[in-house]
Amino acid sequence: MAGGAAGGFVTRAFESMLKECSSAKKYPDLQKAIQSYIGGRDIATALASAGNTLEGPQAELVLNPLRLAFETKNMKILDPAVDCLHKLIAYDHLEGDPGLDAGKNVPLFTDILNMVCNCIDNSSPDSTILLVLKVLLTAVASAKFRVHGESLLGVIRVCYNIALNSKNPINQATSKAMLTQIISIVFRRMETDLVSGPSASDGQAEVASEENLKPKVDETSSSEQDEKGMTLGDALTQAKETSVASVEELHTLAGGADIKGLEAVLDKAVNTEDGKKIARGIDLESMSIGQRDALLVFRTLCKMGMKEDTDEITVKTRILSLELLQGLLEGVSHSFTKNFHFIDSVKAYLSYALLRASVSQSPVIFQYAAGIFSVLLLRFRESLKGEIGIFFPLIVLRSLDGLDSPTTQKLSVLRMLEKICKDPQMLVDVYVNYDCDLEAPNLFERMVTSLSKIAQGTQIADPNSAAVSQIASIKGSSLQCLVNVLKSMVDWEKTCRDSERSSKSTQLTGEEDVVGESVELKSGEDAPSNFEKAKAHKSTLEAAISEFNRKSVKGIEFLISNKLVENYPVSVAQFLRNTASLDKAMIGDYLGQHEEFPLAVMHAYVDSMKFSGMKFDIAIREFLKGFRLPGEAQKIDRIMEKFAERYCADNPGLFANADTAYVLAYAVIMLNTDAHNPMVYPKMSKSDFIRMNAMNDSDANAPTELLEEIYDSIVKEEIKMKDETTDIGKTGRVRPESEEWGGLVSILNLALPKRKSSVDAKSDREAIIKQTQAIFRKQGVKRGVFYTAKQIELVRPMVEAVGWPLLATFSVTMEEGENKPRVVLCMEGFKAGIHITHILGMDTMRYAFLTSLVRFTFLHAPKDMRSKNVEALRTLLSLCDSDVDSLQDTWNAVLECVSRLEFITSTPSIAATVMHGSNQISRDAVLQSLRELAGKPADQVFVNSVKLPSDTVVEFFNALCGVSAEELKQTPARVFSLQKLVEISYYNMMRIRMVWARIWSVLANHFITAGSHHDEKIAMYAIDSLRQLGMKYLERAELTNFTFQNDILKPFVVLMRNSPSESIRRLIVDCIVQMIKSKVGNIKSGWRSVFMIFTAAADDELESIVESAFENVEQVILEHFDLVVGDCFMDCVNCLIRFANNKSSHRISLKAIALLRICEDRLAEGLIPGGALKPIDVEGEANFDVTEHYWFPMLAGLSDLTTDPRPEVRSCALEVLFDLLNERGSKFSTSFWESIFHRVLFPIFDHVRHAGKEGSVSSGDEWLRETSTHSLQLLCNLFNTFYKEVCFMLPPLLSLLLDCAKRPDQTVVSIALGALVHLIEVGGHRFSERDWDTLLKSIRDASYTTQPLELLNEVGFEKMRNRTASSRGLEFSLNNMASVDQGEVHQFDVADNGNQELTQTIDSQESASQTKVDGSEG
Repeated sequence: MAGGAAGGFVTRAFESMLKECSSAKKYPDLQKAIQSYIGGRDIATALASAGNTLEGPQAELVLNPLRLAFETKNMKILDPAVDCLHKLIAYDHLEGDPGLDAGKNVPLFTDILNMVCNCIDNSSPDSTILLVLKVLLTAVASAKFRVHGESLLGVIRVCYNIALNSKNPINQATSKAMLTQIISIVFRRMETDLVSGPSASDGQAEVASEENLKPKVDETSSSEQDEKGMTLGDALTQAKETSVASVEELHTLAGGADIKGLEAVLDKAVNTEDGKKIARGIDLESMSIGQRDALLVFRTLCKMGMKEDTDEITVKTRILSLELLQGLLEGVSHSFTKNFHFIDSVKAYLSYALLRASVSQSPVIFQYAAGIFSVLLLRFRESLKGEIGIFFPLIVLRSLDGLDSPTTQKLSVLRMLEKICKDPQMLVDVYVNYDCDLEAPNLFERMVTSLSKIAQGTQIADPNSAAVSQIASIKGSSLQCLVNVLKSMVDWEKTCRDSERSSKSTQLTGEEDVVGESVELKSGEDAPSNFEKAKAHKSTLEAAISEFNRKSVKGIEFLISNKLVENYPVSVAQFLRNTASLDKAMIGDYLGQHEEFPLAVMHAYVDSMKFSGMKFDIAIREFLKGFRLPGEAQKIDRIMEKFAERYCADNPGLFANADTAYVLAYAVIMLNTDAHNPMVYPKMSKSDFIRMNAMNDSDANAPTELLEEIYDSIVKEEIKMKDETTDIGKTGRVRPESEEWGGLVSILNLALPKRKSSVDAKSDREAIIKQTQAIFRKQGVKRGVFYTAKQIELVRPMVEAVGWPLLATFSVTMEEGENKPRVVLCMEGFKAGIHITHILGMDTMRYAFLTSLVRFTFLHAPKDMRSKNVEALRTLLSLCDSDVDSLQDTWNAVLECVSRLEFITSTPSIAATVMHGSNQISRDAVLQSLRELAGKPADQVFVNSVKLPSDTVVEFFNALCGVSAEELKQTPARVFSLQKLVEISYYNMMRIRMVWARIWSVLANHFITAGSHHDEKIAMYAIDSLRQLGMKYLERAELTNFTFQNDILKPFVVLMRNSPSESIRRLIVDCIVQMIKSKVGNIKSGWRSVFMIFTAAADDELESIVESAFENVEQVILEHFDLVVGDCFMDCVNCLIRFANNKSSHRISLKAIALLRICEDRLAEGLIPGGALKPIDVEGEANFDVTEHYWFPMLAGLSDLTTDPRPEVRSCALEVLFDLLNERGSKFSTSFWESIFHRVLFPIFDHVRHAGKEGSVSSGDEWLRETSTHSLQLLCNLFNTFYKEVCFMLPPLLSLLLDCAKRPDQTVVSIALGALVHLIEVGGHRFSERDWDTLLKSIRDASYTTQPLELLNEVGFEKMRNRTASSRGLEFSLNNMASVDQGEVHQFDVADNGNQELTQTIDSQESASQTKVDGSEG
């Protein structure tokens, strides 16, 4: 059926054509050809089915009528012929290679294709034009009818003509779409060839394609190539390569004054287009057919895009070509962007086309230039590193920085930047490959700084030069670019962080793949540090150059101190010669210095130059290219003297001596100034110049011919430095290279002076083109190594470089006005900046971003608040929700904002001042927004505190406490933050104990401050809040030996002790009572604080507080004694003792003593607090511990109570004390008994010992009569009861009794002596010999010390002295008796009880004597 259709369409077409010929009676050749086809029926077999190819004679038979039909130009014949040809190609009946030498059916198919292309013109019907386009597209797309070379260009030419000249928009659109499709087909075929291997039989092409598929192997296998930065395209043309100058030299070339020379270089570069081989990439002979076609099409598009704008058609052609070129670059596959072979082959044409478009005055053409450049930057940057380094300043920075750049041009660039700034990898690549490259400009940093200036409005020179809306659009677009930059860095950091979290092996493999695709990258962990070091070195060098350009001597010192140059004249001289960014005038100034080191540098500088074989004027021109001569004659003299010496050394015999050369050099400088300075008149003549060079010695004179030649040369052409341009002379405006956009931009002279005329503008554009083309031509053999980095550490130096300009831009924009889209952009920028600086640990910059954002909320000045300030507040609150970790040390400012927000919205008088002076609608809208923010968004700040890390949450609590403290100082005081403190304490209470302990240390102090507030309501609120937190925390179980419950309740203790308010103290007691009743089972270490609070309550002046507290203490002891754990037992005892000492109720005191007895009973039963059975007398050490910790507080407390002024309390305490000792003393250790006597019992009698002393306070006769006697008797009974355990305490006991007996108070003496007698009567029979010895000595000493010797001496009783001497003799005899053998005494003691009588007698005598003395003293 298909075959029938095929054969039928040919026959029908030919019959239709034959019929038209017959009716017109024309075209006999055509009729004859058709008859020949109809007569040859054997061809029907070949057309039987689609895909059957017509061989040579058959194809000739079919195509011959068609060729003749095309020649007729008759539309009725032409249309069926075109349609027939279309179907023949579409059904694959024709196979050949039109346009390809030595291809199949080339002459026939090429001829028929050319005829099709030529059969239509602008006057042809639209239907015919569409038919022809259809045939041409089918021919190009056919797999068998393969169009190549000139035939392919012919097809493209036809489409161009229709697209540009047709009046029918449908035909224009169709031809334009067809062009796009044809170009796509050609390049898709080329990419297919690269994958499947070239179809050509040339082995060199196969090798090239195979290598193209594996660039990594070639780039990384040879270390030598790596070191030189060579790539595969360079390697293929290695034999043709020449030495490459440094990048700075290449850049400097564009600034040269030799425009003609640059034009010649350009012409030479363009002429290579027609040669067999191109200068770079692959040779034409080694290319596959698909590559050749693609190269041909690409070159054609570039050449069409470079046309001069002479007329409308030319402009349209250029625009269409650039549009197709952009579409081509956007549409090619990713693998094509890495095809270094092909890109190297076409980059020259692409660069020239883009160069001319980028300096065009047509906004449309420049827009396409920007579009093409964005594609190169996003997709081809790895292949076009050097070209991008040139075009970025030319297209982007020149447009952004130029004050006179057209607004449309700026907008085109900004729209392009908006797009490319969204590509994070692109930004990082630009930074790594240019900002970190010592020889490249800081593209990333300069771009951001320029955008920042535009967004701030500093670049808008004349407000009337553009419409206000355009200015606003420019500012908004530049701000969008800056925000995109920040967002891209955030995204890139996140992407890198995610990839780092994957497995190490996957990460390493991925990095290797990236390297293999395009670049030569030092893998491993050193790469980011290498880039950072390179950037740091570059920044230091830039700072040194800037310092040199300000003051040369200090600049050299800076260079040497930072080890950028060695401290040798040769090293400094080399730096001055090879560094292009140095101010030439400052170089000259330094070289002319007379100090030793600069002078040595000048000599080294001149000696590094070679003047061999140069004419004198050429040599001096070469010499003065690198610096500007200083203005001082002495400096010029030194420099010229050294030059003359060097020139004579390199050219011996030319001058008689160096003096001649020196004079000539000086004369040349004077001539140059004289001839080319318009202010100098009259001018120096040739004879004047010759006379100036005349020497005293005529033999030493320079030849006259030489002087005349030099004169003519200098007058004709001025001596200039190599970076001086005609623009400077033309405008009289010198732009210093030390300006911020020095380096590449100024080297390329991109900041052109204002255009004065169209001629000037054109010459400026031509100058840029020629200079830049010279750079391309010179660096054509070197592509450089492009680095694609994935290390997250690279973001930090990027943010450091641009963070401050970004912050300044956002701040200025926020201060400007109420442009909502820009305000929203600023808020996005603030969020991204705060996030990335937090992630990178850049605390200073993060703090600056945050504090700026806080400042723009204007909550401190509600009168000036506007909607933009509401947006700032909204952003701040959203940060508290989305990026809560980043706030850190700014929580205080954030929480102050929340506090002020609540104050404004809850205080009508303050709310009424918001937006003072604005219309009511705006004010209501702002107030409504503030109320919305004060709701859930503000609450979320506190709810999200649970998400904070441990360190930050402590900062949060600290800040909130600070804000709350400020609120409490206000009048009236506010408790908003205090409420929030309680809330977030609930939220965060389940944190680990270490963190909660740090939080509570902050909270406790604040609650103490709030609980001490002068406003009783606030203080009570704080205490109640503290109770809630305490109750909540007591729900958590606490293990033994932990003390955190105690810490939680300590604020109650402080407040109870310090609060002057009765109601506050009562509330505290009630809070503690409630805690005990509800959480008694959970309290562990908290008992200590509980008892401390009750202890403080026991001293309260208000009886109701004392009674309430004691009731609960009583209940705890009676019902929950087993829960009073560990050391809290002593706090319980101390508490009871304080209650026993209370002055408000003796009933409570007696009950407290009774409770002490209960505690003693529980302790004695072995029930150590907590309910654990532990016998007291297990071991010595354990016995000591238990006694020391639990018995002693009770005994000491009771001892203190024995001096209570209330007799019932005193007696009860005394009774309980000695009952305890008598009942439990048998279990006490010796050391503990000693402690009891010294610290518990003896202190009871301290006031007795001091009774009668001057100034001492007497306790009253009642105490002496009732208590002292009883106490001493109980003490003596206790001693006798436990004599075996406490016998060692006899000396201090006797000391006590006899000390009392020595008192001048008769009552005290009687009580003491009575107790001594009682001690001897009751226990004397148990005394040992040593005890008796101690007793007697004590009595003797007491007797002696109580005799009134001084009184007796004064009245002169000699008899008494004699009696005293007799008494002393008696004492001596008694001493001798006491020293009798111990056995005899013991025998006497046992045999006769007279000893007791003797003792009593002695005691009686002493007592009588003492009484008599006392009486006499009285």
